[in-house]
Amino acid sequence: MSTDIDPNPADVRAAPPLQLGSDLTIAYAALAREQLIDALSAETGDLLLDLSAVTEFDSSAIQLLLATERHLRAQGQALRLWRGSAAVNDALRTFGLAERFAPAPAPAAAPELG
Repeated sequence: MSTDIDPNPADVRAAPPLQLGSDLTIAYAALAREQLIDALSAETGDLLLDLSAVTEFDSSAIQLLLATERHLRAQGQALRLWRGSAAVNDALRTFGLAERFAPAPAPAAAPELG
């Protein structure tokens, strides 16, 4: 069974995926944290992350994911990863978190009005 984070066409009712940028390392942890705080303030449901553009991912990014997940769980919500780059997938496997952050289905497209 592959634990890579990949899009899945199944239906998810959530806000559009949040992208955090390409560098999720200690040098950019404060910026990513602010983006997550803004998203948590704006959303009332599960938080869906698209990490497909991430090229650098270190333990500070892991800490951010875990803290975000903990906050959301306390609110009865979930952190869901939709897509992840090779760097993200490798780090999740290295830290033993690939199963915990298994891929979420792709968000459902908004119905066309007409």
